[in-house]
Amino acid sequence: MSRYFLLIVLAAVVCNASGAPSQPLADGLVLWLDAADTSKMTLDAHSRLLRWHDKSGKANDVTVDDAASAARPLRVENAMNGHSVVRFGGASAFLGKSIRAANGPVTVLIVSRRLTGQSGGDTWQRLFSSRPRVADNDNVAPNFAISVQQTSAYDSTLFFLELNDVPIGPYAVGRNVVGSIEDLHGDIAEVLVYDRHLASLEERQQVFQYLAEKWSVAVPKAANSWTRVGPLGPIPERRNADLPLSDQANVGHWILDTRFSDDFDGTTLNASRWHVNDATGTDSLGRKPALFTPNNAYLSDGNLNIVFRKEIVPQKYVRLGYQGYSSAMVRTIERSFYGYYEARAKPMDSAGSSAFWLAWTGLADNATEIDIFEIGGKTKNGTFDHLYNMNAHVWATPQSTRHVSNGSSWISPWRFADAFHVYGFDWQPDTLRWYVDGVLVREAKNTHWFFPMQILFDSEAMWHWFGVVDDADLPSTFSVDYLKVWRRGR
Repeated sequence: MSRYFLLIVLAAVVCNASGAPSQPLADGLVLWLDAADTSKMTLDAHSRLLRWHDKSGKANDVTVDDAASAARPLRVENAMNGHSVVRFGGASAFLGKSIRAANGPVTVLIVSRRLTGQSGGDTWQRLFSSRPRVADNDNVAPNFAISVQQTSAYDSTLFFLELNDVPIGPYAVGRNVVGSIEDLHGDIAEVLVYDRHLASLEERQQVFQYLAEKWSVAVPKAANSWTRVGPLGPIPERRNADLPLSDQANVGHWILDTRFSDDFDGTTLNASRWHVNDATGTDSLGRKPALFTPNNAYLSDGNLNIVFRKEIVPQKYVRLGYQGYSSAMVRTIERSFYGYYEARAKPMDSAGSSAFWLAWTGLADNATEIDIFEIGGKTKNGTFDHLYNMNAHVWATPQSTRHVSNGSSWISPWRFADAFHVYGFDWQPDTLRWYVDGVLVREAKNTHWFFPMQILFDSEAMWHWFGVVDDADLPSTFSVDYLKVWRRGR
């Protein structure tokens, strides 16, 4: 898995976002090209641009390349939502200097479109290209680019790119930095470049809404979620064990819910709180070929331990497709609702999954799931060893059986299976928030998850995702030190 997180959003739906800011976020803004502001353009006698001036205050102006004057990008008035745009004809664009030589984070947002009469040119046309390493192409780090991957027309669109550990520039707008290739046929309305990541869902929505309101493009789905890119940064200090690690100041006025919290210090699981799947009733048997069996879930050394092992299973399960492996699922008997869920855990050091999640599939017309984490602790080539997978699913509602999924992954600088860490999840009516060691790593709007669910820990055979487990790594153990559940106080 690449260290880079890339998201490009195409949105053609008109949006009328109320209360949108009239200016973009200023913190970290290092390039701001605004086609609506004619005062920031140096034009020739035919309204063709010679220089497009940076409004960020960092003086990162771009100048037209050496193409013939008749091919220079053109300022077109009243072209998009009443504002002017810069029109590129596929023969000339802009070049800019290096903005940052050192590696670091970057966020790029561009509003663009292509009319039917502008179709043509290369299949991959550049909106923005950063190329500190001339010898490699734009798809080889530390170089990067945002491209339009079609030659046909597209509606007014917000493109978004977020990366980590790259320099910024030398760069080009509307073309590849090196050579006159992949030149844009189309219009650019605005370019925003930040030398940091948008650090919260609130910041992301603010920037998206500014562009959406101004240019009458949709606020894309990406505006409703945010995932950390890069290290956690400062880790909060645990001063009070009775509060979530992420909120040691108790801003949430948390109240511990003892019905669901467990320190796993006994010798057996609390049977009034926990159920271990035992292949009776409506229990899940597991993900084939690994069978859920009760003996793979036990308490020892103050931990709940879930084992994935190589094992001969009874013939009656072989006939159902289970063979050679077993694991376990542990779930609460009662269902839990809005609150803060925190577990200190160490995923297993194999390709058997380690999962901490919420789910309720007891009704055919109401089936929901929130994955606090799904981790493949040791996979071939280390593909998933550093990947913190988070998701939220809707499998069925009274109105539809259409699958809804809202997920993402944070890439850790360390292997999850190497040590215990604290994993938290804040489930509220309006927002879903995921934490690692008390630091926010993902935030999303709560659009569907308004139904109580059981709390689960399990390990499954996810051959299609994490790959087939290496038998040499078995048995492997997923250990949970504690589970604490808090409710918000008033």
